Amino acid sequence: MTIKTHEFKMLQDYKEEGAERAAKHQRYQADLESARARLSELQTQYEHTFTESVKHGTDATEQLAKIDDDIALQKEVVARRERDARLAHAAMPEGKISSVDVVKEYVDVFVPKVRSEYEPIVDAKLKMARDLLISCIIDHRDGEDAYGYLREEIAEITRANRSQGKTSESPVIDHPTSTAKVMGSLGVTNGVHEVISQVSRFTYGHKPNDFEYIAEVPTKIKGAK
Repeated sequence: MTIKTHEFKMLQDYKEEGAERAAKHQRYQADLESARARLSELQTQYEHTFTESVKHGTDATEQLAKIDDDIALQKEVVARRERDARLAHAAMPEGKISSVDVVKEYVDVFVPKVRSEYEPIVDAKLKMARDLLISCIIDHRDGEDAYGYLREEIAEITRANRSQGKTSESPVIDHPTSTAKVMGSLGVTNGVHEVISQVSRFTYGHKPNDFEYIAEVPTKIKGAK
């Protein structure tokens, strides 16, 4: 591909800044998750101890009271960790690049820059393709005009030869250019239609076997048409 690809650096910088902020906040989030996990363990321990004491008829009052105290303390720890995480998130400074800046840079700067390089390359190729197709049709018409009279004369002579008994054969008198086989089709007009058809199929993923990528538009030699 001759189209130069550009990195949208601002987006990468924005992501890096976001990753740095996320890493800092993750420390507080990790402490919070650890505190919540410990609270869950204590609550599970209380339920298990209580259930076992009932099941076996044992007295676990003192043990349950201790676990209950630990749960109350751990709930305070969780509350503090939630507060710290919330305050840290609010206090965390925004990066130098905002999400609004990223979108604005993309729309106002990046897209126009890429398009300014892309458009002339593709536009030149499409114009060349158009000129080539139309030139083929002009060649077809010129060929018809140039040899049409000759074909008619030969066809007339052929008919006379047969009618006069000079030959029993009656060969088909083809036009030199109108019956040319191009793009696997008979005649330039059909060939042009075949080209358009192959281009259409390519847009759906079917690439011709003999396709050759043209990186740059070749120099055109303009005719008088």
